[in-house]
Order: sequence, then C-alpha cells, then structure tokens
Amino acid sequence: MGGDAERERWELWSGVGVGPLQFGMSSAEIAEALFVPGPQERVGGPYAQEDFQNGVKAFYDAGKLACVALDAVTGPQVFLSGFPLAGSDPEQGQQFLLNHAAEHGHCLLYTPDDSLSLTDLGVLLRSQQVGAARLTRPLFLKEEWLESEYCRDHLPLEGTSG
Repeated sequence: MGGDAERERWELWSGVGVGPLQFGMSSAEIAEALFVPGPQERVGGPYAQEDFQNGVKAFYDAGKLACVALDAVTGPQVFLSGFPLAGSDPEQGQQFLLNHAAEHGHCLLYTPDDSLSLTDLGVLLRSQQVGAARLTRPLFLKEEWLESEYCRDHLPLEGTSG
C-alpha cells in the first residue's frame, strides 16, 4: 500500500510479545511503551480490547496483555524471515507460513475463518478488507490463547471473509 517507508518496524519476540509490547503488560504499561497517553477506544466483547493509535489493538486476559493485533495498513510492520506480515497478499501470506513451517518445523493451525497460525511462534495471520483489496493482518498471541479454542476463535474478525 506504499506506506511501508514511514511504517514503524517491530520485532517478533516469540512467546514474549512483539515490538515494545510484552505479554502480561497492563494498559498503562502499553501506553507508556507506545509513548501515548492511553488507548483511543475501549471495545466490549468476549475479551477486553483497547485500540491504540497507529493501528495497534491490545486484548487482555484478567487485565494483562494476551494478544496484539496490527492493522494491515496503519499498524507497525513485523517481518518473519524477511516476509512482511502486515499488508501483504493473503494467499502469499498463507503460502509463506506453510513454507516457513515446513522449513523450520513449526506447528500449523487453521482457524474456522480460514486464518493460519504458527502456534509455536504465537503468530495468527488474518486478512483485512482495505478498499478493493484484501491484505494480511497479523495477530500475536500468548501461547495459552492459541491453545484455547475459545480465546483464539473470539479474536477480532473484522474484515475477514468468513
């Protein structure tokens, strides 16, 4: 989508978090790590969700960070072996994850909405409608949430096809 030059780049810390965000952080700690006064919006639902600026959504388990979702266009970019997880073609994203899993021995999981996850890395790749295009939208989850069908399947589905 052309905005990658200005996009912040975050690193994946498997089992720990992504970028400056670590699983177990409070909302205040997340705001501090993102250098913002607080979330822009709090959303109800089956989990506590807060939307921060620049395409970052935080999901909580008992008040502690359990999942980070990044917007396909406005969120930070995270690369896995050189592949951009946010804003890519969904078919290419799924093929990349399949190849990466085969090459590195990662555990794969398909969710009911046809998203693909590398469970041992804590990466779930969903898609998001952006104008006329569908683009990849990565979610980074603590292991317990990927292992829990309820938590995994009740994560945000906005913009998905299923």
